[in-house]
Amino acid sequence: MNRLQKLAWFNLIVITATIIITALAITIEIRIRGYSTIGFWVFVALLSSLKLKPYLFKKSRNKVLSDERDNLIQKRALSFAYTLFWIVLVVSSFAIFISTGMGPKSSVPAITLPLMVIGGALFMKIVCSISILVQYGRGGKGE
Repeated sequence: MNRLQKLAWFNLIVITATIIITALAITIEIRIRGYSTIGFWVFVALLSSLKLKPYLFKKSRNKVLSDERDNLIQKRALSFAYTLFWIVLVVSSFAIFISTGMGPKSSVPAITLPLMVIGGALFMKIVCSISILVQYGRGGKGE
């Protein structure tokens, strides 16, 4: 397993754990107090562990880290994630517009837009990581 695959697995594990633990924290807090303030801080704290990647997966100086195939896989994964991000963002924007009622008196809560950006970034990271793992899985076993 090369460095890019390890990073992809790390991204998937951290993002999945963040979503599950944050959802549990918000659910428990809403049951206890009726509203949630700690959910955001749990989300930020867990997601900040993604910044540990340079320390956990260091680049060695005297070893080749990637070749043309690895670079091509990373470019394809980013291109696929970027394309899918815009499709999902546009579709979700229209879905919110339609679900709130189409008309001059309909409105969208202000918190929706930053949540869409954060959700889009996480979605893009997940799609990119899965795409990297799928592309390595389809190729030959020699590394």
